[in-house]
Amino acid sequence: MNSTHTTHSRRPAVEHAAWIFYAIAALGSTIGQIWVGVQTPPWPDTLDWWWRALFVAPFAIVIDLGGAVAAAFADWRQRLGEAAYGWRILSATTVTVGVTTNIVGHADVAYLAVVFGGLGVFAYAIWLMHSAARRRDALRATGKLADTAPVYGLTQWWREPAVTRRARSLALAQRLPLHRSLDIARQQLREEKRRSALAAHVEKLIRSRHDDPVRADIAATTLDLDAVAAALTAQADVPGWARVIGADLLPPPPLDSAADLDAERDTVAVAGPMPPADVLRRVPQDQASYDRWRQLWADLKADPDTELPEFAQRHGISLRQVQWIRRTGASGLLDSPLTLIDRIAQLAANNPVSAS
Repeated sequence: MNSTHTTHSRRPAVEHAAWIFYAIAALGSTIGQIWVGVQTPPWPDTLDWWWRALFVAPFAIVIDLGGAVAAAFADWRQRLGEAAYGWRILSATTVTVGVTTNIVGHADVAYLAVVFGGLGVFAYAIWLMHSAARRRDALRATGKLADTAPVYGLTQWWREPAVTRRARSLALAQRLPLHRSLDIARQQLREEKRRSALAAHVEKLIRSRHDDPVRADIAATTLDLDAVAAALTAQADVPGWARVIGADLLPPPPLDSAADLDAERDTVAVAGPMPPADVLRRVPQDQASYDRWRQLWADLKADPDTELPEFAQRHGISLRQVQWIRRTGASGLLDSPLTLIDRIAQLAANNPVSAS
């Protein structure tokens, strides 16, 4: 409340200062043009200098004020939604004539040329910026001008240009504060990137279902791939994937005693890294299939340089199953003639206290 009141109380003082600066600069430019008008034209020698000044003063005042008057008309028409190119060109031309008169007329004294020419430029610049600020305030008050966006700073723009552009648009559209707009922009860009990658994979999957390339193009073009990607994202079993991945990250349970350690070595001997949970679930539980895996693992160990696709084709199994057998066998889980579930049951029988 106090900051708002302070801003409104300071604004008239600032505007008064702008008017004062403009008046002083315009007066200086006018004096410079009158000076040129007194000295340059071929006046009669009998005509006093103050008569010369009196004759040229209206023209100098018209030139300086003409630029401001034309700019004021341009500002008025712009507030009504017009471009006002004619008034703006006339204003700039008038000021150019005044500044050129001061520079050329005082060319023999560089200081005077710079001072009087600079005063004309300074007066016109103050007028343009002041009128533009008043026009923006008037348009903003009537709801015809967008609100200003937060200032994100050069460091933020340099570090995250795409995020900052999105955040600025969100802040203007939804009137969000700086940090909130940045958070939402980052989230939106991450989701768009993930959805775009998923849509590309969905398109490949759809095309792979059709042997005819024309049908594949029709299917991929007809479907809204972004909508399919969004639906897949909504149906994704995130907790399920977290459980599967987390199962591979769990440490082995601690052994209670030396007897448990010996029993573990005898029943489930592990020679290498434990295969992931999805591979362990595929280890056969029936004795015949388990013995088949042990035989295939023995063949793999006997010829470690064999090509896996060739091995799979020779034994009539899939390449994926060969990979499962190799990972399970490398861990030592196929060294025992007992199946994995029989060894676990044996371990429970040998340790009834721990099992209970």
